[in-house]
Amino acid sequence: MKKILFVSGLLLLIGACQSQSYKFAVLCDTRSDADKNGITGVNVSAVKGVCSHLKNSGAEFVLAPGDFICGNVTWYNSTKTPPDNQTQYQAFLTACRSVGVGLPSDNDKIALYAVRGNHECYQQILPKKTIEEAWLKSIGYSLPKNGPDKEIGFTYSFVYKGSLFIGLDQYIHANAAQKDSITIDQKWLDKELLKYPDSKHVFAFGHTPAFAAQHQDCLGQDSIARNKFLQSINSRSGVYFCGHDHFYARADVPVYKPNGGIENYMQQVITPSGAPFLGGFSPKWNGEYKNQSVKTESYIDNAVGYQLVTVDGNKVTVEFIATNDACTFTIDSTGAYSYTYNDNWQKWNFVTMSKFSYELPIGK
Repeated sequence: MKKILFVSGLLLLIGACQSQSYKFAVLCDTRSDADKNGITGVNVSAVKGVCSHLKNSGAEFVLAPGDFICGNVTWYNSTKTPPDNQTQYQAFLTACRSVGVGLPSDNDKIALYAVRGNHECYQQILPKKTIEEAWLKSIGYSLPKNGPDKEIGFTYSFVYKGSLFIGLDQYIHANAAQKDSITIDQKWLDKELLKYPDSKHVFAFGHTPAFAAQHQDCLGQDSIARNKFLQSINSRSGVYFCGHDHFYARADVPVYKPNGGIENYMQQVITPSGAPFLGGFSPKWNGEYKNQSVKTESYIDNAVGYQLVTVDGNKVTVEFIATNDACTFTIDSTGAYSYTYNDNWQKWNFVTMSKFSYELPIGK
C-alpha cells in the first residue's frame, strides 16, 4: 500500500513539473489589400504557411493580437466595396482550419485565441454595432466569457498549465477612425491578476505596441495608463506581444515606477504574419524609437512568420521563426517598395531569425 501511495505521489509530482513545460505560438497581422494578395481581405497563403509551420513546431495553442482581415474600409478597392467582415473572417478561419488551427470551440484543432486590431474595428461604411456583431458571430462567441461587462467576447483571460494569459481588446472605446482612445480596462486586469496569484507566468497580448515604432497610434498615446499596464504585469512577465507595424521589432521597453524612474525592462515583440509591408511610409522606419529609453534588440523587415514560445519552469524562450520566401520586392529610386507575393506556401523555408530568453526570479 505504501508503495502504491509513493508511486501515486511521484506521478503527481511529475505531472506538476510537466504542467509547466509547454509551447505556444503568436501570429499577428495577416490582412491583405485586395490589389495585392487575397481578394477576401486576407493573405490566405501566409495564414496557411504560418499556421502549418507553427503546428508542426509543437505549438499547443496560438495567441493572435489582431488585423486578420482588411475590414470595413472604403479604400479596399476602386469601387469602395469590400466584402463584409463576416465573409473576411470566414476566409481567415477557413485558411487556419485547413492546416489544423481553429477557434477554441473547434475540438479537433489547436486553439487560436484572438483579439481585435484596428482593421477588425474600422467603421468607414457600416456602423460600430454591425462591426462588433460580425466579430462576435465569427470569433468572439468562441472566446472565454470573463472580460469586463461591456467587453464580453472581446477582452478575456484564460489559464493554461499554470500560466495566465490576458487577451486585450484595445479598440472597444476607440473612435471610428481607430486612431485615438486606444486603451485597456486596467481595473479588470488588476482583478484578474489578483484572482490568479499562483500563476507564475503572465502573458499579455494586444494589437498595438506599448511604445510606438512606425505607427504612433498605440498604448503610448496615454503614457500614464501604459505605464500602469506594464507595471501591473511586471513581476510575472518578461514580454508583451503585439503587432500593428507589419515588421518584426523586438525591444527592451522600460517599466516605469509611479514616480517616473525606471524599475525594470521587459521585451516588446511585434510580429508580422503576412500583412503588406509598410512600403507606403516615407521614410520607412529605421529601427529607432522616439522614446530614448527603449532599447532596440532586433529589427527584421520583409519577413513573414510567428513567435514560438517555450515555457520550461521559470524559463521562457521566444523564437521568431520566419521566411523571406513569402514575396519578392524591389525598391525604386525614391525608396518606394513594390511587392510580388508568392502563394506557393508549401515550399517556403522557415528559419529562426531572432531568439531570446528570460527567467523569472526564483520563488515566483
